Parts: sequence; structure tokens; C-alpha cells
Amino acid sequence: MIEQPSTKRILILGQIPPPYGGQAINIQKMVQILAKHHFNYQLIPLNFSEALNDMGAFNFTKAMKLVRIFCTLLFQLLVYRPHAVYYPPAGPTKNAVFRDFILLFPVKLLGFKRIFHFHAGGLASIYDSLPTWAKPIYGYVYFKADYSICLSKSGRIDPEFLQSKQINIIPSGVEAFANEIKQNNPRQATINKTDSTMEEPFVVLFAGLCSASKGILDFIEVIRICHQQDPRIVGKVMGKAYSAIEEQAIINATAEGLLHFEGVLTGNKKERAFLSANVFLFPSVFESENFPTVIIEAFAAGLPVVATQWRGIPDLVTHGKNGFIHPSHGTTAMAISILQLAQNNELYRQLSAQAKSDFETNYTMGIFEASIVAYFKKI
Repeated sequence: MIEQPSTKRILILGQIPPPYGGQAINIQKMVQILAKHHFNYQLIPLNFSEALNDMGAFNFTKAMKLVRIFCTLLFQLLVYRPHAVYYPPAGPTKNAVFRDFILLFPVKLLGFKRIFHFHAGGLASIYDSLPTWAKPIYGYVYFKADYSICLSKSGRIDPEFLQSKQINIIPSGVEAFANEIKQNNPRQATINKTDSTMEEPFVVLFAGLCSASKGILDFIEVIRICHQQDPRIVGKVMGKAYSAIEEQAIINATAEGLLHFEGVLTGNKKERAFLSANVFLFPSVFESENFPTVIIEAFAAGLPVVATQWRGIPDLVTHGKNGFIHPSHGTTAMAISILQLAQNNELYRQLSAQAKSDFETNYTMGIFEASIVAYFKKI
């Protein structure tokens, strides 16, 4: 049976890759799903940044892009006349919030329905620190959205603060790893081992923007503690350094023999990086953290996850079941968890199996696709 095109028009504003951040990747997936199922939509890419470490900064080039996007938005509102406008609100950074003011003001002024998709977390927390003049605008553009999508239970904090009229939870989803890559998985030998004294490296992976708030400096410290007690434990870092400080820390740790730096990887190379690792360590305290897609990718690879008790991370990682959760900057506690996983094969097998099961039960692309299609059919 041929699926009938949707008659409702949806105007989508959102960033798509590059750069390859979680929000951009997930919006791209959503757009591809809408296209596959013949929804009537128009996309205005919010590609202000070309690199992850450029996000959040303001410059003349971004200002010119904002003017161009604003003009495109006005044209689409007046000509395309969408039934609803999809928008991913900012996290707790003033530059991004002020950008939202500019883009959401005409949407609200002209009476279009708003669909907010909260990929970033923390928007509610910035309200008290805003200048007096900005608070009425914040209330005007953000409050009482017609529809809001959050990624997990803890993500309801922002849309509830903003008094959204309807709130739905749709977790992100990722593709399962390709079968041909799985067959050459170098980690399988480690999983099947019963002798923890074997000499193969025990690889702890970090993936994402290599910034202090994303946890790269804590990651290095955890690996240093682990490596001193068990030299098999080494780190692998996949991503781009945010600044010279993080770059130098990575260089120093590499020189110490603590980790291997892979840079930005995509496609099969990225999948192989996950499949060749043993544990995923994510000590994030990122200002806009919400429900990290990278943890779902780790689950897809069967990796137990050691992470921080921050924003939506505990909605993904259950302590002692598919990983371990620790307080922010608790490097010693995180190191103890990794040492346990490296030296207790039965514990490792249990957590690895649960991580994979949680992915297959909750976070596959099939589940995400069905949820997105059902949601937009109801708009």
C-alpha cells in the first residue's frame, strides 16, 4: 500500500551536519524520516557553525547568516504558510537564547503553532540570569508552545517550566552496527576471556567534542589512575579538541602512553572505534547536555558506560545494570568502576549484555522512526 502524502505543512528550522554534533545528526535523521514517509515540509538549515568548537561563539559571519536565515524564515512563513514550525530551542547560553528571540519572534507574532524539540538541556536554568529587558521576550517566544518533544523523563524540566501545552517523550535512536563490521570485532576476544591477566589492552573510549565541560580532562585523569593500577587500561579519544588547553592535555597524555587520539571519525571508522573499545567513559558536565546520543551508540556496540549523574544521563545509564553513574568530577570513583569492569569478566559480560539489550529494546532507528511518524501524523 502506497503511503499518502501528508497535507499538513511543517516548516523545520534546525542544524544538520556538518558539524557532526548529536543535535545536528538527530535532526537530519528526523528530516530523512519525514521525507521517506512523504510529509509535506520545508527545511531551513540553521548552520551557523562549521565546527563543534565554534558553536556558541558570536562573530560577523554568524550575524550575516542570521540575517539571511531570518529573511528566509519570513518568506516561508508568508508564502509556504506552514501549519506548524518545528524548532530546537537553545540551551543555557545567552548568545543562543538571543538568536532564538530573533527567529521565534515572527513565528509567535504571526500566530503559527510551535513545535519545540528539546535536544539541548538547561533552557529553564538561564531565565534568572537574563537581563531585565530580556525576560519579557523570553516569555513571549518560549512560553506556551503548542507542542514539545523531550528526549527523556528528566528532559521534561524545560518544557514544563515553559508551560508547553502538550509534552511528549521521544528518545533518540541510532542504527545498529553493520554485520560485516561486527564479524571483525576485535573486542570479541576480550569479552570471551575468562583470565583477567591476559595482556590485550582494555580500551576505554571517549567520543565527542573534547572540551573540559564534556569531560575530556576528567577522562584523562581517570585513565591515568586506572593505568597506574592496571597497565592494560588505555584510553581512545575520538573527536576534536575544543581549545589549545584540551589539545595540549591530549598531546601530553598521548606522550605518557595513556591514550590514542583518533580525531573526528564518521561512518565505518567511527563504528570500528566503538566496536574495538571495551568501555565507554563519559564524564560530562556540559552546559547544554540532555540525553547524549553517544551513549546510545555505546549501547549499540555493547559497551558498558561509566558516566556522570548529570541532566538526562541517569535516564540512560542504570547504576550496576548497564554501567555506572558517579557524581560530577568523581574521577576516583569512575576509575574504580573501570577497574572492576577490566578485572571482573562476569560483571563485564552482564553489563555489556544489558547495554546491548537496552539499545535493542528502546533506542533502535526502527523505534525512533515509528515514534516520529506517529507524532507528526497527529500534529
